[in-house]
Amino acid sequence: MIKFRPHQYIWIFIMGCYIGYGVETLWCLIKNGYIESRKSLVLGHLSVAYGMGAVLLTLLLIRFQGKPLWQIFLLSFVSGTVVEYICSLGQEICFGSVAWDYSHLPLNINGRVCLIYSLFWGFLGMAWVKWILPLLNLLFSHVTIPFEKAILSAFVVFFVFDAALSASAAVRMDRRDKGIQPTNQFEIFLDTHFDDDTMHKIYANSRPVETNGTS
Repeated sequence: MIKFRPHQYIWIFIMGCYIGYGVETLWCLIKNGYIESRKSLVLGHLSVAYGMGAVLLTLLLIRFQGKPLWQIFLLSFVSGTVVEYICSLGQEICFGSVAWDYSHLPLNINGRVCLIYSLFWGFLGMAWVKWILPLLNLLFSHVTIPFEKAILSAFVVFFVFDAALSASAAVRMDRRDKGIQPTNQFEIFLDTHFDDDTMHKIYANSRPVETNGTS
């Protein structure tokens, strides 16, 4: 039975973030013919949704090793769909924007989730149990990283700072869109360094709810 230690989940999160960022960037290049920002935070090149998804799949499915594939598929199908819906709704409520819209795809729910991507979550879960978890276990068993604790501690500190700054910049962008003027030096700093043009370049795939049509 494969088991991971707590600090190894941080590595799983980091790998998921960077792999997701790479996949999204490559897909944009193939689909549109140009490179466009697909990162989740204003500083680091991380795709947080993919990192969270990697950790979630690991936590949920590590106990399903040896279970029938249909059970793994069903759990991944449901959990992936629920998390994707919550992430979309949370972004809209907190920041007034959405990063994806499936309204044009069949069997969607409020444009936030759809059958095609829910099926993807199901098949991904099966691959995760059969191939990804053993691969991660092999990697963690044979690779030793010098100063691992210091590296992970530095990453956590940077990630928390980056996440807080990114959330502040996104909230401030939403307030600017509503015509609300800055009320303190920090908001002036955000308006100066993370103005609308900068934010649109960082979050090129996000759209305001009003223009996107999602409600």
